[in-house]
Amino acid sequence: MLDTPVTLLHRLCGQPVPSDWERFVRLFTPLLRRWAVRFGVPENSVEDLLQELFVLLIRKLPEFRLDPSRSFRAWLWTVFRHTVMAWQNRQPPPGPAVEQIAEVSSPNELDEATEAEYRGYLLSRILQIVQTDFPESTWQIFQQVAIAGRPATEVAAELSVTVNAVYLARSRVLARLREELAELDR
Repeated sequence: MLDTPVTLLHRLCGQPVPSDWERFVRLFTPLLRRWAVRFGVPENSVEDLLQELFVLLIRKLPEFRLDPSRSFRAWLWTVFRHTVMAWQNRQPPPGPAVEQIAEVSSPNELDEATEAEYRGYLLSRILQIVQTDFPESTWQIFQQVAIAGRPATEVAAELSVTVNAVYLARSRVLARLREELAELDR
């Protein structure tokens, strides 16, 4: 199951270190940016809005209590929605009417925020983050074998490496992905 990383949330609610905030920002900025654009926030204002939101989250996250019957995403959505409404009220020429934003009560009501998309979003973000941990050649092998489903012998011949090198590259990346995904499942 791909949910918000619970251990990361516990750290952010307690005594976070800068790398915890960096990871949170890296994971959630693209999703929050999409939500902002969906609400009609002009592209040149999205970064300012997100900065305002992250400053608010630094204050609010210590108050957040993980409840198994509720999702962090729903809480984040509520904080986000209120931040956008306040931001829209301060803008000279408003984008979408504040009443329109207020009518949207949960991310499930938005096509882009369905559970499947959210899970796909987190998985794609983790793939992007993990990709930076490996040389391009290792990532290329992983993509060809694990994602595209090509035979290891074919990939090895094409890239002029041994079949064993292909299996090792795939194994290293999968191990790293399992580490990241294990944290999401806690």
